[in-house]
Amino acid sequence: MRPFPRSSLAVIVFALIALHARAAEKPNLLFLFADDMTWKAVNALSDEDIDTPHLDRLADYGTSFTHAYNSGAWHGAVCVASRTMLNTGYQLWRAQEIEPRLKDFPQRKRTWSQWLSTAGYRTCLTGKWHVLLPTEPIFDEVRHRRPGMPGSVPGAYERPIDVQPDPWHPADRSLGGFWKGGKHWSEVVVDDFAAFLGSEDPRPWFMYVAFNAPHDTRQSPQEYLDRYPLERMKMPENFLPVYPHRDA
Repeated sequence: MRPFPRSSLAVIVFALIALHARAAEKPNLLFLFADDMTWKAVNALSDEDIDTPHLDRLADYGTSFTHAYNSGAWHGAVCVASRTMLNTGYQLWRAQEIEPRLKDFPQRKRTWSQWLSTAGYRTCLTGKWHVLLPTEPIFDEVRHRRPGMPGSVPGAYERPIDVQPDPWHPADRSLGGFWKGGKHWSEVVVDDFAAFLGSEDPRPWFMYVAFNAPHDTRQSPQEYLDRYPLERMKMPENFLPVYPHRDA
């Protein structure tokens, strides 16, 4: 497989799950959105020393786009533009034109999830939204709507580099960020999906599952840290302990 081009667009995994065999029935739709996740973080697509068995399985029997590029953005947060295009169906410049009117856009029932709702689907969102569109008229259910990025604390990125031992630890729940609320946000999203599947609603469903991670801040449960002991990890040849242009 040829290598992916570098792109600032989050890796998007789209899985179609049909729980019934008959082709005439509407398939359930699960949209998985991993924010700021490079293609190199999927073992099946790169030579990185990383374990992604579930994504590898999707790649094995699904389709991988090896030359996908982000169209760009009209402001610093590229993900806002990409999410706007994704949910409205408008390409970059048209999406920019309608952004000032996005709060009224759902009333026309023209978003992706609203089209599916019109077709008889039960729709649900959990996780990162980060679009100027309001979620409530767009999705039948909203479980945990998350902001663009989790908050941070002074002991995180702004901590002095000469303080030892380092006060930062990815699994420390007291440092907020992805641990705000006591449970890692990725676990909250997974729990929401499990609860959604447990419903007795007979309608076909569409669920928009958007993970904030691995976007900042870099935190995870200890069990995931234990999978990557320091002696396993190799530093890239161009690694610098301190970024030389940080002050600028």
